Amino acid sequence: MPAPDVARRARALPEWYDIGMGLPSGFWILTAAEGLMTAGYAVSFPFLAVYLSGHRGLPMPLVGVFLSGSMLVASLAQFVGGEVSDAIGRRKVMVYSLALRALLIAVIAWVIWSSAPVWAIFVFHPLGMFIGSFFHPAARSWVADFTPPAGRMKAYGFLRMGNNAGWALGPALGGLLAEGSYSLMFFATAAVFAVCTVIVSLSVRDVPGLARGRFTAPGLGGAAQALSNRAFLRFCVFGFTMSAVMSQLVVSSSLYSKTYLGLSEREIGLLFSVNGLMVVVFQYAVTRLLENFRITAGLAAGALAYALGYLSFGYAPSFFYAAAAIVVVTFGELAVSPGMQALGANMAPRAEKGRYLGIQGLFQQVGSSTGILIGSNAIGFLSPRFQQGPWFIVAALAVTSCLGFLSLGARLSPEQDGLRALPPPPAPEQATEPA
Repeated sequence: MPAPDVARRARALPEWYDIGMGLPSGFWILTAAEGLMTAGYAVSFPFLAVYLSGHRGLPMPLVGVFLSGSMLVASLAQFVGGEVSDAIGRRKVMVYSLALRALLIAVIAWVIWSSAPVWAIFVFHPLGMFIGSFFHPAARSWVADFTPPAGRMKAYGFLRMGNNAGWALGPALGGLLAEGSYSLMFFATAAVFAVCTVIVSLSVRDVPGLARGRFTAPGLGGAAQALSNRAFLRFCVFGFTMSAVMSQLVVSSSLYSKTYLGLSEREIGLLFSVNGLMVVVFQYAVTRLLENFRITAGLAAGALAYALGYLSFGYAPSFFYAAAAIVVVTFGELAVSPGMQALGANMAPRAEKGRYLGIQGLFQQVGSSTGILIGSNAIGFLSPRFQQGPWFIVAALAVTSCLGFLSLGARLSPEQDGLRALPPPPAPEQATEPA
């Protein structure tokens, strides 16, 4: 169905479309559900590396390989999930993904509770990551279906606020639970994902007529066609390097905090909560500040903040200095995270948003996996000789990303780069004569 017909049909649904904000009313419920889901995730998964190394006795490099491998497996779901959401609709993909993820997290909780062999975690964690990753390209495509290019930075910023409201609460609660029961942490996460499944199922509707209605197995041809767009390919490459930097917040920072900064699980949880609370408080203001600039300029500035923040974290002598460094890192996140989502959606054709955002997600997930692998192994092998060495590597990747985003901006139209389209000039008969 032609895009204009789809747009007209979307505008013909006032009962579930929020005219005031230019967003569907389901968007706010999705935002709340994602916040709840993030809180549930943050109760347990940031502490999985600590559990495996501290309670199961696995060496840090092996933990890093396992967690990065899990993210690599999940990255494949980004492309597949985007293709499937284009075919059968965003809502179905989101609901099925959440339901299966809840079940698999409950299995991990049982493995921890029963002290089952650790290989079971090695099986069910990457499987859950794979299934759960179908949700993200479907949800981001659903938002893009309803928002114009200039409004997507704000929409994804609101999503970040919802996510980080959960991130502000979850780790602090998880740090307390970790001192008593790791299995309880994961059971709580499974219950939260089950609740979110019900919320999304009852509250989210797709744009009628947008899904193709048939599914064909994703192939390399579709990905190759999308990547033949040189600007989009460049964006994916620097999204990869930026994601490698962003992934240091959970695994590498928690391992480094525990081993070299001497922080407790409770203090590590508080660091994550500082990050989440800051996004809730400052995301809207930063998004409004960046609205008048190109998205790529905001991405470049955010990448530099990441470089400075992580270098400072490496030299932190106490919890309070570490928290201050995380504040700087978070200001980078405020610019980078919604900006990358908005830019990918702006570069995608309307009928292929799932495919483009899925490919973007694939590059970012592989980047995150690579970042975890590099960060955890650098902490295990390089930090004993040069403690802050891993953070210099991370800063170099951040600076590379900064330069890449600046070069990308020169290849995009103003509208693609988040600036509002100029109104058409007046017709000659309406033009006023100069005084």
